[in-house]
Amino acid sequence: MISSLLRIIAIGRITLTEAVRQKVLNVLLIFSIVLVGSSVAVSQLATPGLDSAGLFDAQIKFVKDFGCGAIGLFGFFIALLSTAQLIPQELHNRTIYTILAKPVRRSEFLLGKFLGIVLLLALSVALMSLAFAATLYWQEIEGIHATTAAYDGTPNWRANPTAVNSYNHDVQLVITQVRDPQIIEAVLLIFAKLVMTISIALLISTFATSSIFTIITTFFIYLIGHMESTAREFWLAHGADASIWQTSLVGLISLLVPDMNSFTIVDEILAGNKVPWHHALSLLGYADVYIIVLLAVSIIIFDYREI
Repeated sequence: MISSLLRIIAIGRITLTEAVRQKVLNVLLIFSIVLVGSSVAVSQLATPGLDSAGLFDAQIKFVKDFGCGAIGLFGFFIALLSTAQLIPQELHNRTIYTILAKPVRRSEFLLGKFLGIVLLLALSVALMSLAFAATLYWQEIEGIHATTAAYDGTPNWRANPTAVNSYNHDVQLVITQVRDPQIIEAVLLIFAKLVMTISIALLISTFATSSIFTIITTFFIYLIGHMESTAREFWLAHGADASIWQTSLVGLISLLVPDMNSFTIVDEILAGNKVPWHHALSLLGYADVYIIVLLAVSIIIFDYREI
């Protein structure tokens, strides 16, 4: 058991090293970090002509939306592109034959590859999150500075207890908006959604013959996952008019395709609405179960694949 785990970790470490050396992924990661970091400048262009209070209320929300959106988008591309070429590249380079000729099971090989890409994704999300945090911190400094400048326009306001209390309230409001702990909740849900994408792409790559097929198929499954909950609600609302075949088809799609739309509660978090942690944990548990099932199916298919 321990030796098997060590082999999986070794394959995962090699996979991570190889993925980090790929120029395309590095360009994507660097571009995403720069884009996340420049969200302050973009927010100032997107919210012109507001007063200081309205400006920073709108800008902080824009920075949150922009930062989390960039993490999700570029994380998706990194997860998809890196996973889609795992097995095809090993087959093309014929390194898979050398690895499987050693005392390495196919399941260990697949799990090691999965571990390596998850580590790559975790590293990418962590770097983008650091840029995101730095951007929010800069936005906090700018917000406090603008608030102070607005009050400095009133002579001797610091000698007025009412004005001082109002100033402290405005500053605390900026700090509260920037240091919202629910942002961590949002990033975790984005990461779980991206790991689900890796699992889908890995499953398809176990029987696909090309990386392009894996990318296209995973992308369409990803889109269907965002639409299937809406379709399910529609058919449930019109259940009397739907045939048994239509109902069965919707049920089959709901079973096979992950409900990606449920992770849109990230939008609720970014809008400032409170999302209980138990709801987020239930979604993380759903993602874990789905990932485990996909990995199990991937191992079964890969074990029977002729290489």
